[in-house]
Amino acid sequence: MIIIRKVLYCFSYLSWIFRYVKVILGLNTVSDIKILSIEFSSVCNLRCKYCFLDQLDRARFLDIHIYEKLIKEVAENPKYNIRIMEWPISGEFLVYPKWREVVDITKKYMKENPNFRPHIILNENFMLMDEEKLDYILNAGVLSQIICSVDGHDAQSFENMRPPGKFPKIFKNIHLLYEKNKRLEKPVHIQINNGRDGQSIGKDFSEEMKKIFAKGDTITQWTPEYWNESFNKKNKEFYPAKGFCSFVFNNVTLSSSGKISKCCMDLRGQTQYADLSKNSLADIWNSRIRRDFLSLMFSGKRSLIQGCASCSITRTNNDNRYNNPLRIIKRKMKFISQKGKRYSTSGNT
Repeated sequence: MIIIRKVLYCFSYLSWIFRYVKVILGLNTVSDIKILSIEFSSVCNLRCKYCFLDQLDRARFLDIHIYEKLIKEVAENPKYNIRIMEWPISGEFLVYPKWREVVDITKKYMKENPNFRPHIILNENFMLMDEEKLDYILNAGVLSQIICSVDGHDAQSFENMRPPGKFPKIFKNIHLLYEKNKRLEKPVHIQINNGRDGQSIGKDFSEEMKKIFAKGDTITQWTPEYWNESFNKKNKEFYPAKGFCSFVFNNVTLSSSGKISKCCMDLRGQTQYADLSKNSLADIWNSRIRRDFLSLMFSGKRSLIQGCASCSITRTNNDNRYNNPLRIIKRKMKFISQKGKRYSTSGNT
């Protein structure tokens, strides 16, 4: 498996060199944008122990007109080939006052532009969810996948890791999602992310937690890591990765301030380099400032790129789609090795 990954990485690296050459030659490369990561709100209703807190140095909520400007550009221009949209990369979607407008705008442009069919992923903590909101989101028909974060191994560890979340409410809402989803003509894929800290690792899952897992199509387990400066950490030592990272080549991250960042893992907005309210995405993507930091990445000077210098997630799979081919193979192999166990115990894949 390791050899296969290395071979695939080499082929992938060659493709990024080709894309880089196009950038240097000043050619239009908007077709290389594969992922749109949107931060609608810089605030959240939870205070997860491993996560960052509210950001006071930028807007709390994204201007809805900036979101529509972005969607209009990528939907109406056939040169774009957006494969994935993530709602949101940080904060909580239902905290955003105009979340219904986000759904409506996206539905409108998908209806008007048959070429615009991104795989839309909604990240939800499900504490603010109710039946009316769930109906609105599911019946719009724009989502492909919902990721529910349910940490810990039982009710107590969940509430300890994700205060002030309440386990009974999460339990109820995920069951509601499951029941409503299976009635849809085209159900969304339900993924449940389960993080376990030092106090939870190695403990048996409670029966209630297993029942939650039974509602998911995919279960992903991970250990909270302090990947970069966006994550809470008392000890400020970092172990940054070295070498090439593809995130800056295929990802567009829009923060709540309307600024474009280099990477979706920059949850603090420290790598913002352009203002979408004043420029088109095409101009930003082909800008001189972007060519400059791509050149640093390819010349082995990653440590000089703000944000990238303290980041250690180079080898993290940033394609969170359930239908990613490598993830499908890995899930099936894990399933076989565990002799039909209902849920996976894989890492952050």
